[in-house]
Amino acid sequence: MQKKVRVLHLLYALGVGGAERRVLRLGLGLDADRYDIHALSLRPVVGATLPWPPERHTYFPIPSGLHRDRLLGLARFMREGQFDVVHTHNWATMFYGVLAAKLARVPVVLHGEHGRNEQDRAGIPLRREIAAATLARLATRVVAVNESIAADVQGRWKLPSSRIVCVPNGVDLGRFKPRSERGPDTGRDADEFVIGTIARFDAIKNLPCLIRAFGRLVQAQPQLKVRLVLVGAGPELEALSQLARQGAAASKIDFVGETATPEQWYPRFDLFANTSHSEGMSNSVLEAMACGVPIVASAIAGNLCWLHEGSNALFFPSDDDAALAAHLQRFATEPGLAQRMGAENLRRVHAEYDNSMFLQRYDALYQKLLKTAG
Repeated sequence: MQKKVRVLHLLYALGVGGAERRVLRLGLGLDADRYDIHALSLRPVVGATLPWPPERHTYFPIPSGLHRDRLLGLARFMREGQFDVVHTHNWATMFYGVLAAKLARVPVVLHGEHGRNEQDRAGIPLRREIAAATLARLATRVVAVNESIAADVQGRWKLPSSRIVCVPNGVDLGRFKPRSERGPDTGRDADEFVIGTIARFDAIKNLPCLIRAFGRLVQAQPQLKVRLVLVGAGPELEALSQLARQGAAASKIDFVGETATPEQWYPRFDLFANTSHSEGMSNSVLEAMACGVPIVASAIAGNLCWLHEGSNALFFPSDDDAALAAHLQRFATEPGLAQRMGAENLRRVHAEYDNSMFLQRYDALYQKLLKTAG
């Protein structure tokens, strides 16, 4: 019987972010007869956690700073676990993960780049950039979630294009379906135009821009039957709730909390809004598209490189709530626009982003690199 490929993914924590959800799809989706996939996290979870199988998860705490004993301990864990592939994700796990994998002589070492966080927006320290560029050269490949990130890391770290591979996200089309396939929603007012978003309430998501834009829409068009629904939780929740209560649109804004079943929310939306300052490749946007929902999104690199203006999305300059309000009004008053873009989103997801394609791409990548390493 052929030996299973043992893969270890290093995550900062088993939270519900984009990188974590991508790893979960791999852990649950790749052929269990051929792959044995484990996750290792460095920090405890704050808030919601991913449903990762506990027997395939190891909590290996490493405090901030340099800790030689932890590095050697992590290398020993990898060596004793006989892992064939070690896959780190973002800077939070790159330093210890790549170095430990090289010390353990793991055949294939991958580093995944998923986009910048709020701290990175203020500028990345030079020492970290030098370290990241060195570690990227030690890795077998750097895996980017879209072409924008691939070009960014290639330029910053001066890597040859052959060392970078782009694997876009996928979405479970059996789970995320349009309203027409789910039956009537008794919790929805059919006459109301619902603008929604699903996100962790972090500063990087820039949800104040969405609340301000919605307030502008209600103030300019008070006769419109519109509602804003924000699904999620996080450190910005209280500030967002306070901002929402200050305006005339307060009664039309709903905070519904976190959800383990986002597939039940997207079909209730007539429009999905992404207002992030920075994105890799948004899982929430993909999931909304799979439910046949049109998109309005900030004009940032992580959105512009795979969404298309006028075809399946309308863009607005990042943090420009007036421009966003104009788009919200257009969607709310032009039902044909929302229907056309929603249908195009559904078509495109089925053609390009089915989760089975995502799994096939990773399977092909792992097999190719293991063959070369062997």
